Amino acid sequence: MCCGCVHRAHTTGSPQTPITLHRGRDRGSMARCMAWQQAGRCRQRQASTPPAPRAGQQVPTQVTGKQGIMWALVILALLGVSSALSPSTYLTPGDKERLKLVLEPAWSLSDLAQVLYASAGYKHLGQPIPNPQGVCNFVKSSVNDGVTVETLFLASSAGKALGCPIEASAASMQAVSEAIREGASSQELFHAVTAASNLGVDLDTAKVLRATQMALKKDDSVLSLGYAFHVGAQLKGEVGSIFERIEDAVVQADEVDGRMLQFEGGLSITALVLSGAYKLAETSNKAPPVKPDQAVKFANYLMSRKSVQMSKGVYYLLEAVSMFTNNKFHVPVAITLASNVAVSAEAPQVQVRVTDLKGNSLGSLKVTANSATRESDEVVIISKETLTPVSSAEGVYELDVMSRGPDRGFYRLVVSVDAPDTRLVGHSAAQLTFKVLTAIDIQGVEIGTADSDQSTAPNLKKVAYPNTLSEVLVADQHQRVMLRFVVRDTASGRPTEVHQAFVKITHVDSKREIIFVAETDANDVYKFDIDVSNSMKEFGGVSGVYSVELIIGDASISNPTLWHLTDLSLTFPEASSPTQPQDYTYKVRPEIKHVFRSPDQRPSSVVSSTFTVLCVLPLLLLLIMWYKLGVNVANFPITLSAITFHIGLAVIFGLFCLFWLHLDMFTTLRYLFMIGIVTFFCGNSMLSNIAAKRKEQEVKMVYGPYYNRSYRFSQPQQK
Repeated sequence: MCCGCVHRAHTTGSPQTPITLHRGRDRGSMARCMAWQQAGRCRQRQASTPPAPRAGQQVPTQVTGKQGIMWALVILALLGVSSALSPSTYLTPGDKERLKLVLEPAWSLSDLAQVLYASAGYKHLGQPIPNPQGVCNFVKSSVNDGVTVETLFLASSAGKALGCPIEASAASMQAVSEAIREGASSQELFHAVTAASNLGVDLDTAKVLRATQMALKKDDSVLSLGYAFHVGAQLKGEVGSIFERIEDAVVQADEVDGRMLQFEGGLSITALVLSGAYKLAETSNKAPPVKPDQAVKFANYLMSRKSVQMSKGVYYLLEAVSMFTNNKFHVPVAITLASNVAVSAEAPQVQVRVTDLKGNSLGSLKVTANSATRESDEVVIISKETLTPVSSAEGVYELDVMSRGPDRGFYRLVVSVDAPDTRLVGHSAAQLTFKVLTAIDIQGVEIGTADSDQSTAPNLKKVAYPNTLSEVLVADQHQRVMLRFVVRDTASGRPTEVHQAFVKITHVDSKREIIFVAETDANDVYKFDIDVSNSMKEFGGVSGVYSVELIIGDASISNPTLWHLTDLSLTFPEASSPTQPQDYTYKVRPEIKHVFRSPDQRPSSVVSSTFTVLCVLPLLLLLIMWYKLGVNVANFPITLSAITFHIGLAVIFGLFCLFWLHLDMFTTLRYLFMIGIVTFFCGNSMLSNIAAKRKEQEVKMVYGPYYNRSYRFSQPQQK
């Protein structure tokens, strides 16, 4: 049916293990063939005895203890991955507004297909149609006698989305009925059946099914199957022959990063197949052969493409998203953060939003925080706690995190939803990330100088934030500059480390900055220590007054700090002059104006004329030599091909001259291609005629007066 699978056994060894050779029906996909084999849709042919096990049958093997543990870990890992596939985003109001802007150009009413995309898109977004009567008149005016079935499909579908019924002539309806025939492609049948359904034309289910089956025999690609699903969804009666092909399409989906499923061809084909499959399932009143985790992965792919910039893509995206929010089988749940990612004493709650893919509330639900774990050391601060609904926001639930006294840092929140609606999928073990912000306090700040040879004790002076040392520190090449401080978490009172602890030293006159890193010791005390003599290269040997600033920053602190500690006067042994002041802040830089080099002076007319004469001189010399030798032009064949060939050569030479003077390369090549073809065939014909005449003359020279004479030879009579 779909692929061939050949089983054969090893000739030696016990127990015998089957070898499976897969031949994919298209793209040579072994993985797809294996999927069909597991689904029981693959032909199997037995080879020579002994018979090999069938596809999917267990083969008795011995499994050691280590192998069992490894398989158990793999299964647990897979279950963990599959349980955390909840969609992490939905169509936010900003997304909807941006998609609306993509569809807006269609209201210029210049393209019927764009009007369909915009009309259906606005309907899915719940937006009013601008100038609905004018749009309706444009759609109606596109339907007249002699239009194609595709135009009838576009017009009738746009009219249905607008609430503007389209009335077609009897000839148009007859054309739609005749388009439903055996031999038509799935796309043609989709256009014809949809147009007929929109126009109220009765459909012969048996005839449409026969035509669809014939189309799938010719082309059973994913795109063709998607059109067939939409055709079957519009029929009345038994459509099981099309419904059973949904599984054939689903197994061809490609998995991306273990979180998404898509079909080859991108957004439009994926959305077409999904919407058609679920509509067909509702028509057949049967659940589609799509697993809940597969539905979530398809939803994740759709949400990853919500930044689409083409109106056709927006149309297919909204079609599939609307299907996933309103069907009888699977409704993916989007669990996202409704609050800021940062939690602090001022904003202690983590808020979680539970919606469908369109951002609509799913009603009253029980939302539970399975756990909240600090990512740095895997410490769990919350376990099995129920979130409280927010009265002012529907579908939003909150949890007070700061009441647990968490340390600052990033946390992983695992949320599950107890859903009474069995259609909801992707609502278990959704992972969200938030961070706890705390304020820090800089204490024990001491700054000063010490001798490089450590002959005397350091002269350190204390300063408290946010004050600046009143006096200017002085240091020369024989001294060191030292700084010590402690960063404490105000919530716990314990010393803490931050990601960024810098000491910025800036020359007051030139604004030149030198940045050093402060590092902690074993007691979590930050220290900064530089030897003036050894740091002369970093400072450029420029003496003068420098400002010393302390920079403290971290992703999980609420009060990053830039503190001007003091001014520092440095003296180097061989002082260099300071450079001009420069502004190092980020702002618009002066425009760079590039001046092209002026062209070289052209030579005088005497030199140009002399060069031209020297170039033409070989041609004149050729003509003179032909005259002296006596060129024989009497044998020039006066035929159409010969004349055209020489004219073509002359035109080609003239074209080269025009290329030198006026034409560009691409225009010259285009003309040369057309002239060259004619010249080639005429030259070939001329040379063939010359060769034929030359051969005829050689024959005449051999046979002489007997050429072209006829002789009769009689048979000798028998006596």
